[in-house]
Amino acid sequence: MKKYQITHKQIRCEIIKIMFISKKYYLRALIFLNNKFMKHLANTLTISRLVLCVPVAIIFFNHGFNTVGMILFIVACVTDMIDGTIARAATNGKGTKFGQTFDSIADFSMVAVAAFFIVHQMGMPTVLLWLCYAGFAYFVFAALVGYIKHKSVNMIIIHTYLMRALGYILFIWVVLHWVAVVLLKGPQVITNGYTIFVISTIFLLTTEELLISLLLKGPSSDIRTIFRIKQENLKFEKRDIG
Repeated sequence: MKKYQITHKQIRCEIIKIMFISKKYYLRALIFLNNKFMKHLANTLTISRLVLCVPVAIIFFNHGFNTVGMILFIVACVTDMIDGTIARAATNGKGTKFGQTFDSIADFSMVAVAAFFIVHQMGMPTVLLWLCYAGFAYFVFAALVGYIKHKSVNMIIIHTYLMRALGYILFIWVVLHWVAVVLLKGPQVITNGYTIFVISTIFLLTTEELLISLLLKGPSSDIRTIFRIKQENLKFEKRDIG
């Protein structure tokens, strides 16, 4: 019976193969774990924004725009800026189901908190005050229409370009008021003209979101503009056919 001898060269080749295979699966595992961590991180940021709405509202209500409340508010706004980016990076642009559900609720809560306390802290004229209330009521109405029609919380807030713009506008509104009045102890820097601009933006974006909710054939909270409704509806039609 012939003995099978393994040469040193064969041993080295087998070791190299094992090393390459191990590295391949190690890298796959690393990517998987990294993506899993990133998904959890994105979801945690979304939840933290929703949770932060409570202390921010309590602090603003009892103490006005004080430093602690503003720091928490800014942290919540920062989570809004990065959670979606992290989620899309970890899922090849798809986002997480958890984030798609709770991101809209968290965004709505932050907008409501900011808008409500800005209105009550600024001492604006009665006409503008009622226009703010009307704009917020219209905003809530559009959110309810989207939710009822599509039976999805994703449609409470649609992440259009105008909605993003409103987020930045409200953020600037709050921070400017805090810096001028609270930190510098100076006069209010937010003019009635800027307030009218904000109110106009709210009515404009709410009208766009309402039309999107009514015209879309299915829930899609990430449609950027009303001009993409046709493309989004084609996607739903292809999905139904498939």
